[in-house]
Amino acid sequence: MQFFNTATTATLLASILSLTSAAPAALEERQSVTTITFSGAGPNPPTYTLQPPFAGQNITITNPLSVSHISVDRTQGVCTFRGIDGGSFFTVGAATIDVGPPQTLTSVKCCDFSQIGFPQYCERR
Repeated sequence: MQFFNTATTATLLASILSLTSAAPAALEERQSVTTITFSGAGPNPPTYTLQPPFAGQNITITNPLSVSHISVDRTQGVCTFRGIDGGSFFTVGAATIDVGPPQTLTSVKCCDFSQIGFPQYCERR
């Protein structure tokens, strides 16, 4: 008794392959990043950027710039920052915040709301 003919088998195989080719895009979406711009003080402040993943992991910052402002371009997430002088700062969504007092930042951790459901989860990870 034959359950599948050649055409049915080919269609089934094509369907399976299309699902597996979509998997990398879904993985890429879960591992999305944001662009964060760190600025010093002054009329033409020095700046640098990072693109950390929205994965809830601590990323070490090694740039010695004393940061006065942080700008985040991602609307659906929260980022927390730690400073060398013990400061703790956070952004919710796309935002620009002041760092006071200005200081060198040592780490950043970002979480995506669509994956975590609420911002407090990012702090507990």
